[in-house]
Amino acid sequence: MYKIVKVGPLNLIHSSFGEFETASLGVFLKTGARFEKKQQKGIAHFLEHMVFKGSSCYNYKKIKREIEGRGGILNGFTSQEMTAYYAHFLKKNTLITLDILLDMVLNPSLLSYEINKERDVVLEEIKMYNDLPGSCAATILDSLLWKGHPLGEDIIGTEKSVKAITRKDLVNFKNSFYIPSNIVVSFCGDYSLDKIKTKISEKIKTKIKKKRKKIYKKKPVKSKGIKIKTEKRDTQQSHLCLGFRSIPYKSDKRIVQKLLHVILGANMSSRLFESLREKRSLCYAVSTSVKNFKDSGAFIIKVGLDKENISLALSVIKKELNKIKNKPITKSELTRAKDYFLGQLSMSLEQSQGRMFYFAQSYIKAEDIKSLDKIKKQVKAIEPCQIRDFSKKLFDFRNISISAVGNLDNELATKIKAIIRN
Repeated sequence: MYKIVKVGPLNLIHSSFGEFETASLGVFLKTGARFEKKQQKGIAHFLEHMVFKGSSCYNYKKIKREIEGRGGILNGFTSQEMTAYYAHFLKKNTLITLDILLDMVLNPSLLSYEINKERDVVLEEIKMYNDLPGSCAATILDSLLWKGHPLGEDIIGTEKSVKAITRKDLVNFKNSFYIPSNIVVSFCGDYSLDKIKTKISEKIKTKIKKKRKKIYKKKPVKSKGIKIKTEKRDTQQSHLCLGFRSIPYKSDKRIVQKLLHVILGANMSSRLFESLREKRSLCYAVSTSVKNFKDSGAFIIKVGLDKENISLALSVIKKELNKIKNKPITKSELTRAKDYFLGQLSMSLEQSQGRMFYFAQSYIKAEDIKSLDKIKKQVKAIEPCQIRDFSKKLFDFRNISISAVGNLDNELATKIKAIIRN
């Protein structure tokens, strides 16, 4: 299925993947926004942008042309605990793609005039997200769930913090984190492992002396009490988010939580979709999501609706959460949730890009890659009572965070608190 091999201090995950013409490759770094200094908020994301602006061997035009011009797709992302640069491409272009991605990561140019240009791009990205009320509601919720902690701060940073980041700051952050011992390369495709190892060795031979620094990650304290924050905006639709602090990635309850997510809000068959949209027409979009970090997590509910319907929607959500806490779900509903979860996972693993992401993220977050067969066994063993018991611990209305953004009533926070307390 896959092999994990050491190439110097770097970890390579190699998965032979059928006889397809395409392959997927990602260079993943064990760093993200939670590792930043507070005064440099957004630097991990800013550096991700800069890596695409050119390296020692490839200018920014050549980076794009050598991958996209050969029929490939190139992208990247920054999260709280990870940064990634990845591509999907014709397998015959594996070595040139690997060379480009590693050169981008290990040898970014970080030219002063490009930094100043790209800073304006990042500032426009900040404005874009700030103009999206749903995005703002989610950001506010994070700040309530992890108050005073890096996990509660926006990954992209603020206008003030991004404007203050200097070239020296970017270089120092890069030198601390963008080193071989902090890198996982994940490859899925029909291409020689030995050739990939040789190319990696060539690219990192001048970098292997650098060792990963021990980075202290402040563990979040427990979130206690009812936390509510509203923001008034001139919008036609309001956005409501509810969040409960939950389990870390390595918890043995993670699949139980995934199934709970499916049952409550992952698709059109979910309970919240049925209760809020199908029965009462209160919204167009309602969903749940799960966040899992190495030492924390959250279960989140989001809904977009008319401001006049917020109180009713909140009451319905609370009713559904109490229902799943107090009454075991039927075996048939749990079977549907299991089939959906395994179906989505299987479809992802049947694509090279999905496998590439799954292997890298599992290895970095959990230091373990579970096979699909092992996951199937774990899923099969879960009983309805486990969903109920987990829900009882999770949905504690004494410790809940709620955010709302839109053309809201001045007394909305008071109304929300009354509904939760009742």
